[in-house]
Amino acid sequence: MEEITEIPIEKTRMQRFWHLVAEQDLYEMVEKSGFGEYEFYLFQKRRMRNALLSTLAAVIPAFLVSPWLSLLSIIFFVYSWRNAYTKEKHEYNGLVYEKQISWYVFQRLIVTYLQDSNESIITTFRKLLDRLEDGEFKNNLYRLIIDITESPNKVQPYMQFAEVAAGGTDEARTFMTSLYNYTNHTSDSSIIDELSDIARKAMMRGIEDIRKHKERTFIMYPTKLTMVNFIPMIGYMAGAAFDIFTRNMNNL
Repeated sequence: MEEITEIPIEKTRMQRFWHLVAEQDLYEMVEKSGFGEYEFYLFQKRRMRNALLSTLAAVIPAFLVSPWLSLLSIIFFVYSWRNAYTKEKHEYNGLVYEKQISWYVFQRLIVTYLQDSNESIITTFRKLLDRLEDGEFKNNLYRLIIDITESPNKVQPYMQFAEVAAGGTDEARTFMTSLYNYTNHTSDSSIIDELSDIARKAMMRGIEDIRKHKERTFIMYPTKLTMVNFIPMIGYMAGAAFDIFTRNMNNL
C-alpha cells in the first residue's frame, strides 16, 4: 500500500496578509486555544472591521471643529486594533491558568489513586472523571480513555493528552511518559514515587501561581481606578489646548 503524502495548501495573498499583520504569538495562541486557520482569519477580519469602524469617531469632530482632528482616526484605529489583541491575550492567559490548575489537580489525584489500588489505568481515569468538574479538561480525559481503549499499547494517546490538557510542556510529557511506562511495561513502585514527587512540586508551583494571580489582580485595581480618573483630565487639557490654539489663530 502506497504511503499518502499530504500536499501543503498554498496560502492566498489575503491569508498571507492576515499572518503578516498579526502579532508574533497570536496564531500560536489561537492554536493552543483549540482553534485553527479558519478561526484565526475570522478573528483578524473582525478585528480589522472594528478598527476601521472606530475611525468614524473622528469624522464628526473633524467636520464640526477642525480638519486636523481627522488625525484622531489613526489613533482610534491603532487603539482598536491593539485592544483586540490585548483582550485575546488576556483570555488566553486565563485559559492557560485554568489548564495549569486542572493539570496540577489531575497529577495529584492520579498518583493518589495509583498508590492506593492496583486497578487498571482505565478504571483509575474513570474514577477521576467523577471528581472533575465539567469542562474542557474533563472532556480531554474522557477522550484519553477512549483512545487508550482503542490503542492500549501505544504512547500516542498519552502524548496527545499532555499536549491538549497541559499545553505540551516538557513536564507534562515526562509525567505522561512515566505513567505510560508504569501501566504498560513495569509495575515498579519507584515510578509511582517519582510521579508523586513531580506532582508534589507541581502542586507547590500551582499554589504559588494562584497567589501571584490574586496579588496581580489586587495590585492592578488601584491602577485602573487612577487611569479612569485621569481620562477626564486628559480631555479637559486637550480641550483647553485646542481653545488656546484657535484663539491665537484668530488673532493672527
